[in-house]
Amino acid sequence: MSTLAIRDGTPARTKPLPAWPEYDEREEQALLAVLRSRHWSSAPGYYRDDPTASQVYHLEREFAVYHGVKRGIAVGSGTDALHVAYRAAGVGLGDEVIVPCLTFIATASPILQLGAIPIFVDVDAESRCISPDAVEAAITDRTRLIVPMHAGGYPADMDRLNDIAHRHGIPIVADAAHAHGSEWRGKKLPAWAAISAFSLQQEKQVTPGEGGMILTDDDHLADLAYIYHNDGRGLGPDGGKFVEMGWNYRMSEFQAAIARIQLSRLDALIERKSANVARLSAALEALGGGVRFPRSDPRVTRQNYLYPSLRYEPEKMQGIPADIFAAALSAEGVPCGARAPMPLYKHPVFAERRFGPPGRAARMRHPAQEVDYTRISCPVAESLGGRVLGMPQEVLLGDDETMSQVIAAFEKVLTHLDELAAVGIGR
Repeated sequence: MSTLAIRDGTPARTKPLPAWPEYDEREEQALLAVLRSRHWSSAPGYYRDDPTASQVYHLEREFAVYHGVKRGIAVGSGTDALHVAYRAAGVGLGDEVIVPCLTFIATASPILQLGAIPIFVDVDAESRCISPDAVEAAITDRTRLIVPMHAGGYPADMDRLNDIAHRHGIPIVADAAHAHGSEWRGKKLPAWAAISAFSLQQEKQVTPGEGGMILTDDDHLADLAYIYHNDGRGLGPDGGKFVEMGWNYRMSEFQAAIARIQLSRLDALIERKSANVARLSAALEALGGGVRFPRSDPRVTRQNYLYPSLRYEPEKMQGIPADIFAAALSAEGVPCGARAPMPLYKHPVFAERRFGPPGRAARMRHPAQEVDYTRISCPVAESLGGRVLGMPQEVLLGDDETMSQVIAAFEKVLTHLDELAAVGIGR
């Protein structure tokens, strides 16, 4: 154990990390029940006589109740959830929607698809969530929505954002793709937004492989979201009429059946990860603090650590680059990466404005063509290269023995910085 594994020593972690996604016989039984029912689609016509026979019907209610709001609409993906949520909130041609520059493309692409303009703003260095100061500076008379993204399950500053939203009369639609079960001031995050859009993709805390969920306390917004996700069909007596331009974004019964079981495990999953974070955080602090979790905010009363993120301070690490440290830790059996986060405005779709319609319609200019995304600069986001480490959530899902080995791996690398510095010099 005295020689780093990156230099042919024995790795500190030998016990396998838990596999993800987690499942047991309950998911298998739920899938078989749907299979044998021959009711595989959640289209409302199949459940006209008994809506409670639908797995989607129950998942929508259980997911909403768990997160402390009234209404849930299940859809096929997190991208679907954002597309529908933006449309329900009134986003249309030429509107501006403020989004964080560090996020997945799905936070921004539905804005373009609705003919609106994504306005990218900077993030907070600790949370990597949207910066309230940057949001307020970006507001214009064309701003339709503010969209915080709860990065890795860490809540954005919902106090500041709601203050800004209320003063300017602009609603908040949250990209809650990562935020299952996370809390701000003791309330689940959907309580702090007009609408929240969740992803149930395979890496997420509740997953049937793919899926999404829209949550809101507003009945009008929920009704609109339901109409849009169900091909634009109306409600009640208008159920046989197409009253809006919508999409077939319905979730299948198979997805809902699995997601219901997954949701029942969520609290235990978060508690396990939180306990392991507490152990690892204390160990890292005792080892000098050059690698640490983001600083705690007392208003964050719970987070789910979906994508565990560590802050790396090379000035406390003998100047060793983050990628060298990540490689050494990975060699010890703790998967770790140090890829610099790339703001969305630097990707070709925005830098080269590749969002015009194809064919003859290409003569029409998309409203976002007026924005030169190459001129955007978000200094905080662009300064994070070499200062952020990422790990898969499986690192935090192990039992006590596995977690002890994870801690031993960090300790081994952090106590061999001289040796690691030599690795960096020789690369």
